Amino acid sequence: MAYKFSADSTVEASVRRILGEQLDKAIQQLSEAFEQTPGEAVHNARKHLKKGRSLLRLVRRSIDKDTYRREKNRLRDLGRSLSLARDSEVYQQTLRDLLDAYGLELGTKGVSTLQERLSDLHQIHLKELTESDASIAVIISDLKDSRARLSQLTLKKNGWKAISTNLTKLYSQGQERYRTAYDDGSDDAFHDWRKRVKDLWHTTCLLKPLWPTVMDAFESEIHQLAQILGDGHDIAALRSFLLDPPAEVAIEEVHMQVLLPLMQHRQHRLHQQANELGHKLYCEEPAAFTHRIACYWQPWFAAASSSRAES
Repeated sequence: MAYKFSADSTVEASVRRILGEQLDKAIQQLSEAFEQTPGEAVHNARKHLKKGRSLLRLVRRSIDKDTYRREKNRLRDLGRSLSLARDSEVYQQTLRDLLDAYGLELGTKGVSTLQERLSDLHQIHLKELTESDASIAVIISDLKDSRARLSQLTLKKNGWKAISTNLTKLYSQGQERYRTAYDDGSDDAFHDWRKRVKDLWHTTCLLKPLWPTVMDAFESEIHQLAQILGDGHDIAALRSFLLDPPAEVAIEEVHMQVLLPLMQHRQHRLHQQANELGHKLYCEEPAAFTHRIACYWQPWFAAASSSRAES
């Protein structure tokens, strides 16, 4: 089934189902797709783990505190164990996108040499995933353990109450981090905001059945914001990498002379775009936002309950 709540089951049952589906998909990517398309498989597996963590955050106030912390942190750590392989691939794509944005070719000032070195680094990290102690086989085993535990997850609250308290907090955190990002201006501040934007995007996907026409539009805009902030974060990550590269990658001065000004300008433009969208998407009071979504939830769930009774 899709990544969304179902009115035909309890919130607890939906949470178990969705967590199980996301972990099953992550396991499938790493056990079946990895051999043919390892880079894509790692990327997809990490996306499924992030969706699982977003769902856990949404219902965290309804989960035993120790259980929440253990399971969320476990999924986080498993995602991080895949991060080197993913990051080295993102550096390559970010470099291509940066040059494309300014109409430049990879051959400009020998940047193609840098791209080749990044590609070699990516292959090294993929190889490590099959040979190191933190290998794909170990990750898959740990994911299966998490899957088994989460299939028994219980919520202290059910229905809308299982969601509402932390929905208000997630929106409030995104709002606060939006303001902090532009007050502070640092890469870390924008990355912190991006994480909460992605949580809100995932939550919107989960709640899309409540009023598909309205929620589709909101999901599209919040997804666009997440992508813009993601592009800005990728530039920040590439810049940090180039300023402090590993021994396997030699960075030439000419690369820095060409790329650093482009990165600064491109990131500034992306932050301008994000500011405009953020102002619109985070314009509500958090409690009012949650109340609005609650008004969608109640008739949606009531209609499903009535249909079940009639049948």
